Amino acid sequence: MISFNLPGRYHGDLGLKLEHSKTLLAQLQLAIIQHQIEEISDASLSCPCCGRTMPIHDYRTRVIDTLFGRFPLRVPRRTCSCRRGKGGSLSPLAQVFRDRVTPELKLLQAELGARHSFREAARILETFLPCARQHNTTVRNRLSKVAKVIADETPPVCESQKSHPLTVFIDGAHVRCRPEYQKRHLDVVVGKIETHDMCRRFGLSLQAAASPVSQLRRDLDALGWDERRPITVISDGDAALPNLIRNSACGKVRHILDWWHISMRVKHVENAIHGLLQTKNFPGEPVTFSRPAESLRWNLWHGKVQTAGTHLQWLMDDCAQLSKREPTVRDQAQRALSRCQFLHSYLANNMGSLTNYGWRYRRGLPISTSRAEGCVDDIGNARMGKRRRMRWSPEGAHNVAVARAAALDGRLSVSGATIVA
Repeated sequence: MISFNLPGRYHGDLGLKLEHSKTLLAQLQLAIIQHQIEEISDASLSCPCCGRTMPIHDYRTRVIDTLFGRFPLRVPRRTCSCRRGKGGSLSPLAQVFRDRVTPELKLLQAELGARHSFREAARILETFLPCARQHNTTVRNRLSKVAKVIADETPPVCESQKSHPLTVFIDGAHVRCRPEYQKRHLDVVVGKIETHDMCRRFGLSLQAAASPVSQLRRDLDALGWDERRPITVISDGDAALPNLIRNSACGKVRHILDWWHISMRVKHVENAIHGLLQTKNFPGEPVTFSRPAESLRWNLWHGKVQTAGTHLQWLMDDCAQLSKREPTVRDQAQRALSRCQFLHSYLANNMGSLTNYGWRYRRGLPISTSRAEGCVDDIGNARMGKRRRMRWSPEGAHNVAVARAAALDGRLSVSGATIVA
């Protein structure tokens, strides 16, 4: 019996205290578990082979870890004469005590480990729940198990979404690698798959994922994708990222180059030419130097790629001519030429991914990887960024990315979770 000592006018002890509630919950949990064990044992009297009643062979002590405490329990084992030489006694609670932990605790440890550091997740559990002493390694190991289940699960297909197109926003995040792998950074692929009213985040490490193509295919299937459904991929120009989606879809995928990356490179050209115009002893302003960025940006925005390429070629020719003059002009001209050549190579390498961005923008269609950049911040930087001062193995980064994407989507929520951990 718990006694409450309430001083005269001290209201700090008013109501049920946290430590008292932990004690009550632990006692209640123990009573419920013992009652459930008796029910399961009584319901498993018949032998699965011959159907005869099995007597109790012995009792074994099993420890189960739950949200409300860690309890040593006496678990009965039964035997039957027909099972001689076939494995001996049977434990009706073998499935219940398979991992010695309840799925609810495992899911909560995985969600907290995906949102916070492993030590912080263990501290939160110990603070608010009457669970046993938590260790950061336990949280990490159980998050890894849940992540493997998520990566291998077959999600239910939403039939009502099959007629709508899919848009995949994909980008790469860099996390610090552990020293023994002799690499400075690990590449983690993150992104978001969207329809008109649904979305699903994903994250994976190419070095650790068993099959990145299969994992992305399951994410596409979760939103009702089939071979007849169009897929649009928006990325920053890295050829490996849209190829992942192409291999997963095993079909034609339309790739669109992110507009923000184009606009920033045009801005670099504008700044270089503006610096050239401000150079002392500049001989004169060519016609192509008149508002170069506005002309390039306007043509690219409206899908006039050939016109933009021609205008860019004229800029490079004028800069090449100016780079042969006196040194005060030559350095700035070479700098402007380098920026123009970089933009020209970028557009040439992604010629098939350019589109009429103005047309898409006016119809409310996405033209940038802002959703993928948000996933980089939410999945990569917020949990595994440099400010965390943590180094990761490929497998650890992969598990955290998978679990955190599921946690942000609500697929890892303890209340009503569909994942059998």
